[in-house]
Amino acid sequence: MEIFYGKCGIGRIKLKLEPIGKCSRCRKNSAIIEIRYAKQKLCQGCFNDFFISRIKRVVEEFKMFNKDERIAVAVSGGKDSVALLHALKMAFKDQNIFAFYINLGIKYYSDHLEKKVIKLCEDLKIPLEIYNLKEKEGYTIDDFLITKYKDKMCSVCGTIKRNIFTLLSVKVNANALATGHNLDDTVSTMMSLFLNGDLEGIRKLKPVLKPLLNGYPRKIKPLITTPEIEDLYYVSLNELPVQECSCPHGEITTIKQIKNWIDELEKTQPDIKFRLLSIFRKKIIPIYEKNLNEELEDIKACSICSMPSNSEICSKCKRVLELKEYKQKLEDLKIEIDYKELQEMLKENNVIVIDVRSPDEMNEFKIENSINIPSEEIEKHFKNLLKFKKTHKIVLYCNSGRKSYALTIRLRNMGFKAYNLKDGVLELYLPSY
Repeated sequence: MEIFYGKCGIGRIKLKLEPIGKCSRCRKNSAIIEIRYAKQKLCQGCFNDFFISRIKRVVEEFKMFNKDERIAVAVSGGKDSVALLHALKMAFKDQNIFAFYINLGIKYYSDHLEKKVIKLCEDLKIPLEIYNLKEKEGYTIDDFLITKYKDKMCSVCGTIKRNIFTLLSVKVNANALATGHNLDDTVSTMMSLFLNGDLEGIRKLKPVLKPLLNGYPRKIKPLITTPEIEDLYYVSLNELPVQECSCPHGEITTIKQIKNWIDELEKTQPDIKFRLLSIFRKKIIPIYEKNLNEELEDIKACSICSMPSNSEICSKCKRVLELKEYKQKLEDLKIEIDYKELQEMLKENNVIVIDVRSPDEMNEFKIENSINIPSEEIEKHFKNLLKFKKTHKIVLYCNSGRKSYALTIRLRNMGFKAYNLKDGVLELYLPSY
């Protein structure tokens, strides 16, 4: 069995699962997944039991919620939150669970994920509320590309999502808000904060965080002891609806670099992630809390949105206010062009057209004089493209426009005059069939 996790182009994950002997648990079926740190080889059924039982055990160990409480789950459509929602429902079938999805207005991405989340919640019969950022608040995450946050899109996106998920949880009187932070996320973030001396930040990564103000939900992380790869196994083996493309604003952050470093250590030390989590949770955090002499900053309600904040205006509202100052510049942020505009642009001599489709996606239609560089390989050509950064415009296209849009954003953030062919080339040749 081959597994491809939702990263079209850069960052795509491909796994191959093959029989590796008898299952360590049932001793009947063929094992397809090896859990090295547990020294077990599991078949699909036993892996599902292993995965769901661990989440149930974590919830009970850290007293995340009881059977009478209302639980909100922040669902993005990615493998972690999809696995979390499904496994929670399997582990606590009678629990009162709500799901929330925020449509961030990210071109070619947010609508795609929304469909996945709707399908998942329909299958599980879990109530879902969709919060459309453009409709509710008048802006999208893409709008921040013209602000000083253009190189820190993950940060501003996370700030906005945390605020809104909390708001939605309060709306349904949820006692706890569950997020899909897995073992890899937690350990790599802890290491990054540790190297920066941010012990207060590490303290906030505990499995359960008490509400900052009365009436707000506590934050819980049921996946905190679940390795990231096992979320991928779970959603794939159970054929759950999950993202099929990567966010165009994805960044190569320090945390991701640390995560890669820990992954390398794991090859020779299978339990390294669990050991690091234990050291932080049982030793470093208690020492910090025991010797905490200074009072924590007073938490108050934001004067704009009423969400918990350590200042008069919360981080989310500060960023939105800054965005409004840039609104008049949005017209200058022309990222997409249609085919007619492309033809006009090609009359100039300083245009490079790149077809980012892979060989198996190629079809009879090809824009004349375009260069084919599959999206999976385009990073190798960034150095060559740099010589055209100040002199040429670059237009990218694929079948749907989705992959090429993500790459266009990356080139824009690198300072290129890059454009995406709106809706790709499918509409240009399909009508003729």
